Amino acid sequence: MTLATWSEMQISLFMLVFFRNLGLLTGAPLFQSRNLPPMVRVSIALFLSFIFVPFVQPLVALPTHFGVFVFYLLQEFALGLLIGFIVYLTFAGLQLAGQLVDRPMGFTMVNVLDPYTGGQMPVVGQLYYIIALWLFILVKGDHTLIRVLSQSYQLIPVGGEVFFTKGLPYFLQAFSGLFWLAVQIAVPIFGVLFLTDVGLGVLAKLVPQINVFFIGFPIKTFLGLTLLILSLPVLVRWLAGYFSANGRVWTELLRFLNTIR
Repeated sequence: MTLATWSEMQISLFMLVFFRNLGLLTGAPLFQSRNLPPMVRVSIALFLSFIFVPFVQPLVALPTHFGVFVFYLLQEFALGLLIGFIVYLTFAGLQLAGQLVDRPMGFTMVNVLDPYTGGQMPVVGQLYYIIALWLFILVKGDHTLIRVLSQSYQLIPVGGEVFFTKGLPYFLQAFSGLFWLAVQIAVPIFGVLFLTDVGLGVLAKLVPQINVFFIGFPIKTFLGLTLLILSLPVLVRWLAGYFSANGRVWTELLRFLNTIR
């Protein structure tokens, strides 16, 4: 069947599928990079739409008003954007953990340019982000993301009513998990550096002749970098399981989709 023989219903269905795909590619990690040209992102969304449309159940009835159809398009775009954003929260949590670690190490004034967003990011946070991004690719997280997108058309038919308010508790839980993830990653390093500051304070009281500000900075930097290197294998193993095909991020995402349908 060629494009010239498509009916009005099939064209409307294609547009709704395209907007959900475009929303996901706009909010999902890896695809949201500013280094990825917008035309490439649109082309990928179009390619996925041609693949998904034959397997998507057609709409029962087309909207009779143009404003209603525009509302459906915006709803599909928001749904795809929300799916991608929930996955991106893990990467944001890693960047936040890097900010928590950078401060006691004395790296708060050393920021680097993030090529994916174009903003300034802390050194450790950027390191965590790059590691997570590479692991996301190595465990084929992008493939799993597309698979979850295809499953979303079965869970939430295009053009149907989406009750975002029902999924609000899960979204808030995912958002709070961002901070909990950052605390879990940063606490071992942050806690040791905090105890180091306490020890230096006690040393300054016992031996006032010692300049703790002069010796404290290299000591905390050395301890921070050592702990960072020692903790990376554990972080890599955890992220690999988190982004794997049966990882927690995908099970939570499917639970969210089951809630708002």
